Amino acid sequence: MKPGILVAAALLMAQAASVLADGDKEQYNRRAAETDMSVFRELNRSGSGFLTREEVRGDMRLGTRFDDIDVNRDDVVTPQEMQRYLEQTYGVAASPAPQAAR
Repeated sequence: MKPGILVAAALLMAQAASVLADGDKEQYNRRAAETDMSVFRELNRSGSGFLTREEVRGDMRLGTRFDDIDVNRDDVVTPQEMQRYLEQTYGVAASPAPQAAR
């Protein structure tokens, strides 16, 4: 086989691997964002539509990231703050959390 063909084949394989890796990363990020939003809903035991520091206390999934998500530092994570966090962290939007009046 000619060296040029081998080089072309290697480049083609590298490009295909890169495309697959990008697709895997996007799929991973989408699943991670959906999982985090699902945890948001699960931890909202009061049904208020937002999370308080008390509701996430001891939770290793969102409790450890509460301060990163609570942008305005009012000890409450609103659906908008959660959505913003997911978009910044994963680059994708998850299904929104239910809205509730505060």
